[in-house]
Amino acid sequence: MNSRQLEYFLAVARELNFTKAAESMFVSQTAVTQQIKVLEEQLGVHLFERTKRKVALTPAGRVFQEEAVDILKRIDLAAQRTRAVSSGFTGSLNVGFALGIGNTEVAERIQAFHQKYPNISMKFVNHSPSMLMKSLRSGEVDLILMPLFDEAFYGDIAYRKIAWDNLIAVLPKNHRLAQNQYITWRELKDEPLILAASPEKEVGEGKMILENFLRRGYQPQVLEPIEDVETIFFMISVNMGITILPAYLTASVYTRGRLAAVPFGGVTDQVDIIAGWMPDKASPSLERILPFLEGGLSDEEIGEQEPVLLSKKALSGDRK
Repeated sequence: MNSRQLEYFLAVARELNFTKAAESMFVSQTAVTQQIKVLEEQLGVHLFERTKRKVALTPAGRVFQEEAVDILKRIDLAAQRTRAVSSGFTGSLNVGFALGIGNTEVAERIQAFHQKYPNISMKFVNHSPSMLMKSLRSGEVDLILMPLFDEAFYGDIAYRKIAWDNLIAVLPKNHRLAQNQYITWRELKDEPLILAASPEKEVGEGKMILENFLRRGYQPQVLEPIEDVETIFFMISVNMGITILPAYLTASVYTRGRLAAVPFGGVTDQVDIIAGWMPDKASPSLERILPFLEGGLSDEEIGEQEPVLLSKKALSGDRK
């Protein structure tokens, strides 16, 4: 059994027609027929039911179709990893991430990067947004993945926006708005609001939320800022207030009997997620991961991706 036989088999399974399968593979029908016959002899089963009118997969053929797809994917991944080892490129990245980022598409992009560059060692640490900024500036981490708050606090770092998420209002389950399809700024203007922020709002946490209330002429009743999301959830569960969070932070709310999560605001009320790094500490590993984090790469492009060189000038000038 070889990969070419699997490709012929999958072509026939897709087209359910030997002639069309041969055309799609740019070979003769005889070649496809012979290779399928050899494959069936090797497996000891019939993969197709053939009549003058149609071709159909047998039950064994349907099972083998799933296996063949997985086998070809594993072969391709093995080739990618082998090429990575052969290239001799190794490196490391210490990545700091904010709570909940693993619930976004960013996690899939890091997985794709790890498959492409298995020799780049990655270590992860979870911190609050304010601690992530401190860790980046101190050199504890090379890269941070976190929400963007007030851009005035990010002047000394380079960053790129890599994703975004909608806002969600989290309320007690028995709250009068808990069964709504969505909630507006006006409906929360008189509610006790718990901001997810450090006491000093060190990276501008909550600014966007407060400014949206004020711009509409509402003066929210803001309680003492709380940085720990679990503490906020506990306070909401005992009816001490409500909060507004990015959707990626509210995944666990749906399993908690005393909390409700309701879509909030409008289509423009979103939180940006950034990848941030220090401009003077760019590394080859960082250069390779950024195209993946920004997304939009096809499987073919991922296989061909070359690092984007990040000069200090480019880094300091490309913060948005």
